[in-house]
Amino acid sequence: MSNDDPIEPNHHLQHKYPANVRFCGLCGGAMELRPVLPDRRRFKVCTVCGFVDFPSPKLVAGCLVIDDGRVLLLRRGIVPRLGYWTFPGGYVDLGESPLAAAIRETAEEVGMMVLPRRLLGLYADPINPTAAVAVYLAQPGAEAPGLSYEAAEVRYFAPDEIPWDDLAFHTTHAALTDWVAIAR
Repeated sequence: MSNDDPIEPNHHLQHKYPANVRFCGLCGGAMELRPVLPDRRRFKVCTVCGFVDFPSPKLVAGCLVIDDGRVLLLRRGIVPRLGYWTFPGGYVDLGESPLAAAIRETAEEVGMMVLPRRLLGLYADPINPTAAVAVYLAQPGAEAPGLSYEAAEVRYFAPDEIPWDDLAFHTTHAALTDWVAIAR
């Protein structure tokens, strides 16, 4: 295997970050929990260079693509939540705006260039707030939605057709609930 061969992220391993970080990302020194000023909350601190690892939620962005009163959802073709429904979206890259990420992720996952209209809201799972999800309302592009590695099925749903029991994430449910409230 060469360094150019793509790999599939192991999501179970990815979720061990930041709790299981043992070494400093800057110098490689050992990390230990220490109280940090001003509020003395405990964070991992490098024993060599003093770098403080302030973990924060990942930023995710996505689009509710709305066409004729219906919302585009995709059935996930990847883990986590393989086979469950959500809207196109994914992680915001460093140096990328949430809006640009939402447009890019929609193009990658369902093959559509969309025209975002406005931010619907910012969502997080109250039980496990490891990600904050910026959700935009968007108009579809000229392209028909298509399948991809991440989207095993794509379909438009009217508000009363949404598969509520088969939604992938708490944030998917929350965003769709808000959209249904304003759509009616």
